[in-house]
Amino acid sequence: MIGGYLYRTIDRDLAARLERKLVCCEKLKLWDVGHFFFSSPHRSNGKSCVIAPDLAALSEDLPVSGDGGAEYRLLDLETDFLELFRKHEAPAFDHIQSDCRMAVLSKKEDSYTLFLASHRAGAGRIYYHRLDSGIVFCSDLRFLLSIIPLDVNPLGIYSVLKYGSIPEPLTISRNISAVPPAHYVEYGLKRGGLRTVPYFRFRFPCDSGGAVSSLHEVESALKRSASFLAGYPSAMLLSGGIDSSLYGCYLNEVCREPVEVFYCAFGSTDPEFPYASAIARKLGLELNVAVMRKADALKALDDVVRFAAHPFSDFSSLPIVFLLKYISERLDQRGFLIECNGADDCFGFGDLQNQTKFRFKRWCPKNLKRLTAVQLRNSTCWKWESSEGLIARVAALADVHEQNMLNYFLVQAPVNYLSIDRPPEWDETLEDLIEQTSSNCGEDYRNLGYEAKTTIRQLLYVNSGRWAAKALSVGENLGIRVLYPYIWRDVLEEQGRLPWSMKVNGGIVKWPLKKLLENFMPPDFIYRKKSGFVPPFAAWLTNPEFNEKVRGIIASGNAYVTQILPLPVLDELLSDALSGRRLRFPVLNMLWGAIFAESWIRSVLQNVQLAREDDCKIF
Repeated sequence: MIGGYLYRTIDRDLAARLERKLVCCEKLKLWDVGHFFFSSPHRSNGKSCVIAPDLAALSEDLPVSGDGGAEYRLLDLETDFLELFRKHEAPAFDHIQSDCRMAVLSKKEDSYTLFLASHRAGAGRIYYHRLDSGIVFCSDLRFLLSIIPLDVNPLGIYSVLKYGSIPEPLTISRNISAVPPAHYVEYGLKRGGLRTVPYFRFRFPCDSGGAVSSLHEVESALKRSASFLAGYPSAMLLSGGIDSSLYGCYLNEVCREPVEVFYCAFGSTDPEFPYASAIARKLGLELNVAVMRKADALKALDDVVRFAAHPFSDFSSLPIVFLLKYISERLDQRGFLIECNGADDCFGFGDLQNQTKFRFKRWCPKNLKRLTAVQLRNSTCWKWESSEGLIARVAALADVHEQNMLNYFLVQAPVNYLSIDRPPEWDETLEDLIEQTSSNCGEDYRNLGYEAKTTIRQLLYVNSGRWAAKALSVGENLGIRVLYPYIWRDVLEEQGRLPWSMKVNGGIVKWPLKKLLENFMPPDFIYRKKSGFVPPFAAWLTNPEFNEKVRGIIASGNAYVTQILPLPVLDELLSDALSGRRLRFPVLNMLWGAIFAESWIRSVLQNVQLAREDDCKIF
């Protein structure tokens, strides 16, 4: 965790609350304008904070440098980064290959400027609260909410239910903002002015007939990070899918010591387990398997709420936290855990082919969709998997209306069927924020095509907002540093040079990585039908104890989510699940989003109440 408090005039009450919370952190004074604070750095990271006469820099991540195809090396904050920042100022953030949250305070005479940077395409964010006389910030939202009281944001809850995550700068609390991915915030302490600026823009030369990459260049980029990580004790999640299998092969070629590999199985019938076992045998590695059973889901529910940095909607969070707890008991704390999220987003995913479908969905009038949803609301075609045929397709057409066609694939819930009572400006606000951040992050965005704009959204709001978020903060809370080599800067650059016909080649998604994997594995391993990492959430909901617990969380009159979702709708869906009805994926996603958001909010409020009681005992 990193954070800080800067001020023109100190707020004594806030400073006292902060001081009580920082007993386990290191604190460094910043001239006469405040301080940085941080928890113990990772052993492989060196210093987390450095202060020079003109600059102070703070980071909790692994900053890696290496431009122009050079070998990667650890970027020392004191000897390397400060000089880099003096030369480039804020664009220095983009000279770091790995994802890196950072805070930099620049001092020029009596003027102080703070720069706060979130991850480029990963899940790490810097959160901040502006005061009349300063700013307080932290990479841990929970910690910040122990200083600044949680003011529950209904729009944030709605966004989790609809899109699966909350577009920055919004957060789950009205009084806290988040630095968007690939952006930094610049805050001038003297006047209190703040602006948000992108430090990285996705480039797609293939859209304008520019130079295209070869598979060799993609391979070289992945091998460079593997060679760097091979110098540290490492482990990785080996799912048996294309992404982790390919990277595992590259890592295994250069590691002097065997890499520890881990897999989460859902019983003996898990369809991906044979493939994870096959690639482990190919690499000559022992596969460590954590078997998650129905009874484990109940405990995992408490753990994911306790360890996750913020609420989002992806129910594979449950097995991820179960697996990370298993790994934390076995992993060398000096090392890293390699996670391969980001590969689909960079090298080919199904929605790249759905422009015509989404254009037709956008063409269908909003009022007609709402009327259709009203007529079909009492039907099962929008919520049960068994529904097929024309009526089911009409029901799917009517589930939501987006002003921006590009946002349809981001929607995680059948919005029009859920009787959501929302102000019309909510949808407009969320769509505008998604478009604003996406356009900021695309070079020559106006002239980019559907595929490029969709890829930017996929990386910022699917991978960064949900997929990478499953492991990052949970790992940090368990003492595990999780790295995502498929979204290091070189890989993001190379993916933008690949032609779209290569990313989805003859209907084969992620073809570039599958072609590279042919050097190691047979075709029947590579070109099989994908089942993916899909935990049996629907089966867990048939467990009376699990169902009763989540019902007590979201289907009660005082639940925050019932301000948005009617209680009878939630009760009906949970009853369907308990009886064994196979709810459709969007419905399950929505349910998990409601469970996670409500549980997370209650957990934060409970912790604040306990802290107040402890303070009362002290005084």
